[in-house]
Amino acid sequence: MKKITFIITFLFTSYGFAQNVSTGVVTLTTGFTVQFDVNGTTNKVTMTMVGPDDKWLAVGLNVNSGNSMGSSGDDVIIYHGNPGTLSDRNFTGSQNTPNVDSSQDWALDSNTTASGVRTIVATRDLNTGDSNDYVFTTTNNTSFPMLWANGSSLNLAYHAARGGASSTLGTEAIATVREFKVYPNPTQKTLNVEFPTSIQKARVAVYNVLGSLVLQTEMDQFNSKINTSGWNSGVYIMNISTSDFSQTKRIVKQ
Repeated sequence: MKKITFIITFLFTSYGFAQNVSTGVVTLTTGFTVQFDVNGTTNKVTMTMVGPDDKWLAVGLNVNSGNSMGSSGDDVIIYHGNPGTLSDRNFTGSQNTPNVDSSQDWALDSNTTASGVRTIVATRDLNTGDSNDYVFTTTNNTSFPMLWANGSSLNLAYHAARGGASSTLGTEAIATVREFKVYPNPTQKTLNVEFPTSIQKARVAVYNVLGSLVLQTEMDQFNSKINTSGWNSGVYIMNISTSDFSQTKRIVKQ
């Protein structure tokens, strides 16, 4: 009875989103996207910015698009220069170059370029204590408008283009961004686990309907096949988890 209760509980707790929200990938303009992932467990936010590698890039946080230059003190992140710098800044409320914050709170995790596209990944605390920094929340369905701009080169100067974008920090975005795909299902000999781009490694556990552990292993994007030829026909429960995420799949073995 305990094992059956365990399986039923497992099925109804397939997504662990309570402390994590995301914007998902937000298209600011053609060739320029940004994504913010908020982790309530680590109290960190991760920004992934993707854009042309020959222009400076800027994103204003929680700034309505109707305010084209932002209000004085509004939070903005700018990547510029060669070699590049990711700078934590705040709007002046005018057309002047945004002020550099006294505290640089974004830590640049990676800055890569390929085929003319730059991908920047950076993290900071949800609440830095800086009055000019936006305080991220783990509350689901939080409106999160953004301003964006880019330049004609990497040198920080008057923008070549600018605009606004609407987004929401929510759990549904995480479900889309982190969705694992498992196929074919039903399966006979081999089960493929397709990783989302945001996850490199995961733990996999498979249980039969009685709650007995059938398989427990660690997988990554390059080792993501499971041999099911030795399994008995029937229904199985697969749990795929990382340090801050869990997803459950129902698998049928023929």
